[in-house]
Amino acid sequence: MKIGKPKSKRVPVRLRHKIEKASAAKQRKARKQAKKNPEWRSKVKKDPGIPNLFPYKDKILQEIEEKRRLKEEENARRRELARAGNIGNDTTADAELEAGDELDEEDLQDFGSDNEGSMEVDDSNPMAALLASAQARAAKFEHRKEADEDAMDEDEEEDFADFEDEDEEGTSSIAVRKDSSRRAFDKVYKQVVDSADVVLYVLDARDPQGTRSKEVEQEVMAADGGSKRLIFVLNKIDLIPPTVLKSWLNFLRRSFPTLPLRASKPAPNANTFDHKELTIKGTSEILFKALKTFADSKQLKRSIKVGIIGYPNVGKSSVINALTSRLGGRTGVAPVGAEAGVTTSLREVKLDNKLKLLDSPGIVFPNTTEGSKASKIEEKARLILLNAVPPREIDDPAPAVNLLLRRLSASPDLFSKLMDFYSLPPLHTIDGDTTTDFLVQVARKRGRLGKGGVPNLHSAAQTVITDWRDGRIQGWTDPPKVTVAPASSTAPKPVSTGLIGDQKEIVKEWAAEFKLDGLWGDDAATGGVDAMETS
Repeated sequence: MKIGKPKSKRVPVRLRHKIEKASAAKQRKARKQAKKNPEWRSKVKKDPGIPNLFPYKDKILQEIEEKRRLKEEENARRRELARAGNIGNDTTADAELEAGDELDEEDLQDFGSDNEGSMEVDDSNPMAALLASAQARAAKFEHRKEADEDAMDEDEEEDFADFEDEDEEGTSSIAVRKDSSRRAFDKVYKQVVDSADVVLYVLDARDPQGTRSKEVEQEVMAADGGSKRLIFVLNKIDLIPPTVLKSWLNFLRRSFPTLPLRASKPAPNANTFDHKELTIKGTSEILFKALKTFADSKQLKRSIKVGIIGYPNVGKSSVINALTSRLGGRTGVAPVGAEAGVTTSLREVKLDNKLKLLDSPGIVFPNTTEGSKASKIEEKARLILLNAVPPREIDDPAPAVNLLLRRLSASPDLFSKLMDFYSLPPLHTIDGDTTTDFLVQVARKRGRLGKGGVPNLHSAAQTVITDWRDGRIQGWTDPPKVTVAPASSTAPKPVSTGLIGDQKEIVKEWAAEFKLDGLWGDDAATGGVDAMETS
């Protein structure tokens, strides 16, 4: 008689897994040893045949041989019938071509000349008629395909013609990206503008005018009966000195309310400027409070949508990440990168119940003031300096470096800092060109050398563009000079053809809606809007 609690026969899961692993290891080892075994045999079993001791072996072999002979005779008979009926098949094929196929005479002549060899061997080839019919129908299909291609829309023909012209001039890569993605990105951009209540136009602090488009401003002002609000966000302010930042803020506030912003940390070894109170946290809080004030003043049941637009790589996604991290949310909500083209589709980020952000892909907006005067090469170089072109799509970065040297040469201080950054001696001018000598010196300093120690100018130019993109090379543009009209002037006031309505009243009204009056003094929000720009 058993006494006590019976013992369970269950095996622990740990032990069962251990046994399974050991079994799998043993099987792997056995397979390896089987491969190394010289007496290895295939798993596919061969037919052993008929044993010699089988009493009816001869009879079975005779039957197999008889079946093989009958099969050969049947194949020979079919070949003779096909050869005999070849003439009738050719006549039928010709009738089908004349009655059914609507081919041009030139196509038939080309078809006959191309297939003379195949038609001569009709007596020995029973498939000639079928082949001729198939080729004729293929020619008919090609003819119809050409007719369909001729009936393309005029818009598509113009687009393809533009691509061909760009390819001939050697600017195919950027042109194809700009034109092929332009339609899709324009749809997203228009969707952002149509659905947004407030539009944040992000500008690069190093070149605000280069990343600004008057046509875009007019479209936003005219959309939805002029009920939308447009705010300039001057990003990457840590790459320009405080005096230049103040000048740009005063200039831009003549057109729209402008907020300075530091959306992200600078790149490693970047030359930055200290703006004291204008930190990442402080500027993002000011922007959030301004948007929150506008949302509360509207008192809508739905949330206010804030659209973010701008050139590629100006920091639109970084603005969203700065606002979300300021609220204690998760960082990296919107993907960012040092290269252009990270954001490729519309992205909606919810800040709270009253605010939603719409992140859009960067678009090179039309700029009539730049595009009408600059050549294609100059415009391409300008876009490269604006970081609007990904590095993999830059065919020749030398014109961009040339443009950068010309801009920095206007300021002796900035040009000397560039030479000190690369530790270069004075440059030599060859036929009025210093770019080549500059790239040669940079290639030698940075080790961008090819076979035999020949400087790789393309790699050196890419290095300069990368250093400029990451802020290691200091450089910026100054705001245009503004002429102030005298108050006692009796001349008629010029009619503004750009923005809708009185710009002075618009800036004051919008600054009050976002409560921007007390941030930079009494009249800083308007920025002396009485002195309108004339450049």
